[in-house]
Amino acid sequence: MTLSHLFGVIFLASILSFGGLSSLPILRGQMQNAGLPADTLLLHSLAIGNIAPGPNGLYLVVVGYFIGGFNGACVAVIALIVPPFLVIILERIRNRLVHLRRFRAVMFSLSLAVIAVLIPSSASLVSHAATDLTGMLMVAAGALLLLLRLPSLVGIALAIGVGFFSY
Repeated sequence: MTLSHLFGVIFLASILSFGGLSSLPILRGQMQNAGLPADTLLLHSLAIGNIAPGPNGLYLVVVGYFIGGFNGACVAVIALIVPPFLVIILERIRNRLVHLRRFRAVMFSLSLAVIAVLIPSSASLVSHAATDLTGMLMVAAGALLLLLRLPSLVGIALAIGVGFFSY
């Protein structure tokens, strides 16, 4: 994958996502089309991106690094920075439309679509991460914590406890 293609893929994933891991399905599909080991690469990138301090989308910079080294990471950062500047411009247009009922319905539908697309991609990653009983229990516990919307500190403490007592 060339650096220009990497920029296009991460830019597309960034501009079409609505924060967090919603860029994951787009990125995964583009990486599979390019012949890269998408699941393994994304799993490692998510692990590194989530333990590093910073925003949730940091895993995209790690993907850029894995694909193109330092230059790939720089390209990924630029591809992540450009869409927010476009959003600033589009925000003025949104302010004129936000009071319309149809506009609010479209925004709600988009959030549901993101969830629907994220579930199959997450399931594929879970199948690679949960290779033993402990891994499956940790994935199940993490999903339960997300559903219960517990604070992240509780989730971290539970993950450490499960990991400590299982090994």
